Amino acid sequence: MLTTLLLVTGVALLIWSLWSRTFRRATVNGPIVMTGLGLIAGAVLPTQGILFMESKATLFLAEIVLAFLLFVDALDVRGSVRSQFTGVPVRLLGIGLPLSLVLVLAVGLMLPLGLSVAVVLAIACIAVPADFSPETSLVRDERIPARVRRWLSVESGYNDGLVSPLLLAALAFASAGTTGDAGRAFAVAAPAGLIAVLVGAAVGAAIGGATRFADERGWTEPQSMRIAFVAAPLIVFAAAVMLHGNGFVAVFVAGIAIRLTRGEKGLDRAELTLLEDVSWLTNLLLWLAFGFAAVVLLSETYDWWPAIALAFVALTVGRIIPVGIALLGSEASREERIFVAVVGPRGAASIVFGLIAANALPGEQGFLVLAATGMVVLGSVAIHGIGGPLLVRRLWGARAADAAPPPVGAAAASVKPPA
Repeated sequence: MLTTLLLVTGVALLIWSLWSRTFRRATVNGPIVMTGLGLIAGAVLPTQGILFMESKATLFLAEIVLAFLLFVDALDVRGSVRSQFTGVPVRLLGIGLPLSLVLVLAVGLMLPLGLSVAVVLAIACIAVPADFSPETSLVRDERIPARVRRWLSVESGYNDGLVSPLLLAALAFASAGTTGDAGRAFAVAAPAGLIAVLVGAAVGAAIGGATRFADERGWTEPQSMRIAFVAAPLIVFAAAVMLHGNGFVAVFVAGIAIRLTRGEKGLDRAELTLLEDVSWLTNLLLWLAFGFAAVVLLSETYDWWPAIALAFVALTVGRIIPVGIALLGSEASREERIFVAVVGPRGAASIVFGLIAANALPGEQGFLVLAATGMVVLGSVAIHGIGGPLLVRRLWGARAADAAPPPVGAAAASVKPPA
């Protein structure tokens, strides 16, 4: 079985690697390809997908993948720390996010899901946070205004940390069924965000200062420095979790702190190549595993129409209306408001939250939450994975890289020899 899984993984990665440009030109990104290949493998091969998704080891690996992705996003964020807590980012996190939660929860309570209020709230917490891990090309697409990419990176980095205390309280209430237990869980989880900010800022500043100090004195080498940036999010995530903080918020804050403490020298893109490659590789593997397990999740709940309807609402009007309200009167232009409101992919954060819920809830409830998570994430892969690049092209035009490259030898053949 392990050898078969290894073969499937290698073939899937090779397929994406050999035709990546062709896929991108057809607006098909890596997560779409890997999820599709995972679905095919899960349908063809004997699978223990649900056991895989309920495994604590899987949850741990998924958390590490998300930590890497958030760390890379934070290193790419431009602007001062103050700019990240003003204007559009504050509107998205302070107005758009709560409104989205309320709207999705209200719709979920009206639908005949057959679940308790606490479990529906947990599904809303899973379905709402935007996560650009499946759409990294969007937040790095230079056609999109730099400030829009910064707004989305900040939102993606912080929204899961804001939602997680509410998710943990909902899970505690759903598991125990008493208000006291839910209140205690929330009281423990609420300070996790503050702890994460403090740990991320302190450890990130220390790592940033140490790498700059060693680099200036010639103590290190380019290869070693690349390894250091792979080690950094692991250190920060572990330190935050050990101190009962939110590891995801901590690594995002640490990335910003590292960028700031590097000073005038800044970050050399060559130093981040290994980190970016590791992050992208683990992201692809997560989507392959998700597609593999989704076969089991959806095969037993494909006719659960209330969950399908809720997933559709969460991915469309559940974001468009709240974000549109949040950005009224903001500095964002009409095109920017449309893009931010429409494009809100769900990815690694929703998968991790779904795994947390599956490990916390008893029996069938955990399975149903995982199934709802699968519907949300698969729907997002289809809607945002294909629609996102098309919307960028519609609002800001096509880029030169989208044009098909000339056949080999065509350029040389078109050059006439001198007379």
